[in-house]
Amino acid sequence: MRYLLLVMITFWGFSSSLLAQQIQFLHPKVLDMGEVLQGNVIEGEIKFVNTGDGVVEIEKIKPSCGCTTVPPGKMNYASGDTAVIPFKINTKSFQGIIRKSIKITFKNVEPKSELIIIQANVLTEVKVAPRFLNFQSVPFNPDTTFTQFLEIENTSKKPVNITKIYTKSPYLKIIPTTATIPPGKSQLIRVELNPAQPGRLNNTIKIETDHPTQKQFTIPVFIFVQQKKS
Repeated sequence: MRYLLLVMITFWGFSSSLLAQQIQFLHPKVLDMGEVLQGNVIEGEIKFVNTGDGVVEIEKIKPSCGCTTVPPGKMNYASGDTAVIPFKINTKSFQGIIRKSIKITFKNVEPKSELIIIQANVLTEVKVAPRFLNFQSVPFNPDTTFTQFLEIENTSKKPVNITKIYTKSPYLKIIPTTATIPPGKSQLIRVELNPAQPGRLNNTIKIETDHPTQKQFTIPVFIFVQQKKS
């Protein structure tokens, strides 16, 4: 009976120490970073206060993807301390509404972990459409040229120079290979395919610009040339 009572007292004391370790976040669990231009880096901070009596220990901090980085820093916070955890999100590969998460796992706090969501609206000033070109089931005929178009739109308030458009494919021709697009205007790019052999000839088109954050675009080109029937 004494042993059972001792165990119960010990367990109660341990549970009380866990409950005593409280944290209070200084912002909502969803951080809205507003609008950001594609290619820029979102920077912010996660903040909470240790309102408990003991030390709060962070076991690990895990972002949801490689685009989000959280530099290693202080992991223990005494009573009354304010934790400041900086984070960065690279928006180079995103557009539109994005939502990224950072999971903070504690050693001696209940609940054991907290999930912070960071969201933003990633804007693009230079847009390329379509996102890929598809030359499928093209008949093998070296004397025939197949044509598709790309449209590059400049929605910024300054001219954008397309400094280079190129491909490594010997079967594709691009016209023009450079251009200056005024604000609010677009440029059509003609892509010609002259299939000199049958088979899958997939490749890419690279577009380089002088825009400060949208320096390069890669457009996949899917090509399947059918063998001429005998």
